[in-house]
Amino acid sequence: MTNLSLIGTLMLVSSLAACGKAEPRSTQYFAAHLDEARALVASCRDGSARGDECTNADMAVQEADAKERFRKFRGK
Repeated sequence: MTNLSLIGTLMLVSSLAACGKAEPRSTQYFAAHLDEARALVASCRDGSARGDECTNADMAVQEADAKERFRKFRGK
């Protein structure tokens, strides 16, 4: 009976650990949610956030800023 309880506990712990590992949001997600991306980039710069989402959010913000600069350059 003890082995069965141990196996059940290990299975529960491993399944919960797998649930905690979410995929980082993509650059396309952040391009569609620029306010959220800018807030995350600020958090990443001050060190309160880290990881792949920082990179994806930063890329989305840079692309949006570049498109805006180009639009202003063209006078439209």
